[in-house]
Amino acid sequence: MLKSEHLDRLPTASQLSKVGISFKPFKSGTSVMKYHGRKLQLHLPRLIVYEGTEDVLRNLIAYEQASKEGGEFTMYAVIMDSLIDTTEDLAILTKARVIVNHLGSDQKLANMWNNMCENVTIRSCGRWDKMTCEVLHDYENPWRRMYVEFHEKFFSRPWLTTSVIDAILILILTLLQTVYTILGYY
Repeated sequence: MLKSEHLDRLPTASQLSKVGISFKPFKSGTSVMKYHGRKLQLHLPRLIVYEGTEDVLRNLIAYEQASKEGGEFTMYAVIMDSLIDTTEDLAILTKARVIVNHLGSDQKLANMWNNMCENVTIRSCGRWDKMTCEVLHDYENPWRRMYVEFHEKFFSRPWLTTSVIDAILILILTLLQTVYTILGYY
């Protein structure tokens, strides 16, 4: 079972990227979020942020909070709010081209998202709950963390990869030499 208490909240973008989950801008014309578990990619709609974007986003959230229908944009805002906590998280999403920041300051945009979903009521939505559970399942997998850490430690740069392969070859050749020495003795 999942350890997380809130299924509407995801870990931050930097925490997800540490376990190998990457971010891609959604390619189709509809603004839908999807998670591809096999590729470990979270597809998010591309958002271009200008000075008036915060007002538009808050109005859309307020409209959904007042109406009895939908709630999908509110879920998008809550998920983006959970992904962005610091400027490091924002830098990951900007590098992935999910967010284009025209505010001038990453800190300004991070503060905007951190204050966006205060006092927002979240309605349960099966599609978002399923996606969030899949992301949390991959995030909380201890084997995934170990694999990413191992890959970063030993295969992140070409010289490290060459060193690991050389070390394995030397170990195999030493083992073969030992076996032939023992066989020659008997």
